[in-house]
Amino acid sequence: MAHAIEVEIERNFAAFKDMLANLLPQNAGQYALLHDQELKGLYTTPGDAERAGYAQFKEAPYSVQLVTDEPIDLGFYSYALSQG
Repeated sequence: MAHAIEVEIERNFAAFKDMLANLLPQNAGQYALLHDQELKGLYTTPGDAERAGYAQFKEAPYSVQLVTDEPIDLGFYSYALSQG
């Protein structure tokens, strides 16, 4: 299962990087919720994004990324989340 989560992290991050230029003008500073390489929502705080991810995806992995053009380490929130 750990390998599957790592693969989801990498795929979501690659998809996020591809959509970042389009997100930055209107959504800088928000937190993107990603699942299966798709943007599922934008949130004001990482906690809001995490709660929405868990509500929508339960045990399935999802990712939270800050919409910024600056590299940043969000710690726990930088990784695909799985409640399992």
